[in-house]
Amino acid sequence: MRVLSEAEKRFLSVTGFVPSDYPPVIVCLHADDSSQQGLPSMRVDALEGGVPRIQVDLSDRKARGMLDSEKRLLIEALLLREFYEGKAPNVGETIPASPRWISHGLSRLCFENSSKTTMQASYLQGGTPPEVDAFLLEREPGEENRLLLDNYNERAACLLRAGLLSNGGAAFRKWVGHDEKGGVNFMKSQFPSGWDKHRVERDWLLMMAATSRDSNNSTGSLSSEETLLNYDEITKGLPKDQVLFLKSLKESGWEYKSQEWTSRLKALHLRANPLIVPLIDETMIFVQSAKRLSSKKLAEQLGKLSQERADLLGRSRKMDAYLDWYEAAKVPLPSGLFESLLHAPESTPRKGPIGRYLDNIEERGW
Repeated sequence: MRVLSEAEKRFLSVTGFVPSDYPPVIVCLHADDSSQQGLPSMRVDALEGGVPRIQVDLSDRKARGMLDSEKRLLIEALLLREFYEGKAPNVGETIPASPRWISHGLSRLCFENSSKTTMQASYLQGGTPPEVDAFLLEREPGEENRLLLDNYNERAACLLRAGLLSNGGAAFRKWVGHDEKGGVNFMKSQFPSGWDKHRVERDWLLMMAATSRDSNNSTGSLSSEETLLNYDEITKGLPKDQVLFLKSLKESGWEYKSQEWTSRLKALHLRANPLIVPLIDETMIFVQSAKRLSSKKLAEQLGKLSQERADLLGRSRKMDAYLDWYEAAKVPLPSGLFESLLHAPESTPRKGPIGRYLDNIEERGW
């Protein structure tokens, strides 16, 4: 709830939309079960009274964080909430889909840490500057290509911020909404019609250049929870059950899968938090030697990796909680955020027979 609430506040702040009484976006969390298919997903329905119902179904990933696809889906749901303006779609009407770069950029601005940058502006070293039209046609990277996806998200966020400068926010909100004739402006094109593309492209290049200088063209290491999130994404296709694992070993594509897991784990090792590095190394060794292990040894290794991941998650949480306490303890003055909770409300004393009896004893000098 805290993550979703904060993301909604950032969404309103970035786009300039004002809080309204439109029906809220409903978010349903389903049990984190491998049998769940088709998640995440979004659906739009029309209720009685001409009210829209926008629902996003996610997998309950608990402490492992949200996928990029889930963040983008929530952003698209918020855009549709503003698009429908509290009025249900007509029967059979096509539900508009946002341009991919819009959802990528907004999810980056609404969910990610603003200090985290992975921009690679090669044109600063003599390369050809990119063009907006080429970027709009660029295919988005897959979830498995984390570095490419982060870079794409950052470029989309810079383009969005460049367009929202000065009076661009009003043009963006008009583009998302309905026009005066009742037709649809939203998503007719890949670029908001009210933006000056040449000006936006100039500001976009400047923003990417500034971001690249701030990051010094280097890739920082991930936090412990971010490392575990990437680890889970890489190993989600790795069977966790002994029977399924043994069955997978006999399939013809095992060698290719094991090489792919190992390659991606090696790439993660370069950016991983030192706390999680042993888990990554042990997983690589296990994947490479799985065919040579007996059934008993295989079950032991699966259980060991699962337990080690749970232990590391607990340790990282405790470390983060301690660091949060340490930072809070350094503040010289009270923040005032909890003053209302420190003062108990006044209440009228209520005494029963025992209380009155004790009062009489005190009055007699007992």
